[in-house]
Amino acid sequence: MQCPYCRKSFDPREAVAEAEWYDIISLIPEFGPYSKLVMEYCELFGVTPLRIKSKKLLRLLREAAVLFRNESFKFHKRQYRISRTGIAEALRTVCNKHFETPLENHNYLKKVMIGISEREQREEGIRREKELRRKEASIMAGVREESITADEYKRRAGIESLAAMVGKDM
Repeated sequence: MQCPYCRKSFDPREAVAEAEWYDIISLIPEFGPYSKLVMEYCELFGVTPLRIKSKKLLRLLREAAVLFRNESFKFHKRQYRISRTGIAEALRTVCNKHFETPLENHNYLKKVMIGISEREQREEGIRREKELRRKEASIMAGVREESITADEYKRRAGIESLAAMVGKDM
């Protein structure tokens, strides 16, 4: 086959493979510090030799990129939220496990992520409750945490100028 522009002959399969590799390489930065871990996870699906199975690798990387972007996943019609560090923890757990055969789907990873997601949600609930109690205690003690502008303070205190308050107890 010939290129319609330069008339150079090429193999269409090579052109498709090159485009797939371009997409694969452009996806890698989306995983940040976890890119090697994601690649290791993809290898569990038997994507080697990479030259031949680039289409499968690209599909797996796209699915992982969606997981990292959304920081959420669905399993059995239920939506779960999980942080990027939680995803990385789950990937490490899966990659450290020895599988006799290549993985067929993401179900094992999702089951690991469910436990991590539930733990993160519990920790977030505890953190929010502590923050709420801290705010409540400061309100009960009469301490205001909010920051206000000088104009807002003048309005609340009913004064014309802050300069008039210099040297006086507020």
